[in-house]
Amino acid sequence: MKKIFPLPLFLFFSISIFILWILGTWQLNKNYFYDKNNIIFNNSSKSIATKVSNLKSNLDNLTFVEIEGEELIGKTIYLEPRTFKGQVGYHEISAFKVNEDYLLINKGFINAKPEKKKNSIKRKVEGYIIKVPEPKFFELKNYIKNNTLYTLNLEDFKNEFKLNLSSYILYEQNIKDQKVRKPVLPNLVSNINHLNYALTWYFLSLSLCVIFFIYFKKTFIDYE
Repeated sequence: MKKIFPLPLFLFFSISIFILWILGTWQLNKNYFYDKNNIIFNNSSKSIATKVSNLKSNLDNLTFVEIEGEELIGKTIYLEPRTFKGQVGYHEISAFKVNEDYLLINKGFINAKPEKKKNSIKRKVEGYIIKVPEPKFFELKNYIKNNTLYTLNLEDFKNEFKLNLSSYILYEQNIKDQKVRKPVLPNLVSNINHLNYALTWYFLSLSLCVIFFIYFKKTFIDYE
C-alpha cells in the first residue's frame, strides 16, 4: 500500500534547515568581519598614537590616535544599561572640541553617574577612533526627553548637544584612575569565536537532514 508523501513534515524540516543555514552563514560573515577588525586592532595597538589636530581628513576605523582639545561641560550623555565583567553601569559619552571640530568621546564604563563638572577641561586623549555606526534595526530607541539613552545614535546626540558633531567617536584608553572608570573598546572588536557558532548551526542543519532521511526511509519506504 502506497503511503501519502508527508508534505507538512517535509516543509517543516526544509524551513528549519533553511533557517539554520541562514544562521550559520550569518555567523560565518560575522567571523570574517571581526577577524579582519581584530587584525587591524592588534596592529594599531602596537603602533604609536597618531596625532590628530582636525577631523577633516579621513581616518580609518580603529586607528590609535592622540587628540588635544577641550571637553565641553554640560555635553555628556550616559548610555545604559552597559556591562563590564559582570558589573552593570553606564558608558559616559562626552562632546570634545578639537580646534573648530566636535567629536564624541567614550570615556569608559562607570558604575554610577558622577557629579556634574563646573568647568570645561583642556586635555589630551588617546584612544581608538571609529566612525559612528548607523543604528541597527533591532536596537532600542532613545528617549531624549526622559534623559534615557540606550543606543549610540549620532543624530540624537547632535540634537541633544546642539552641535555639528563629526561622524567620529573616540574610545578613550589613557584613563588614569581605572578604579572609577574602565576603558572600553568599540563593538568592531570582539573576542567571541563566531566560527564555532557557525559550525554549530551548520551541524544542526546537517543533523536535521540525516534525521529526516532516516525517518523517511523507514516510514515511507513503500512510497513510489
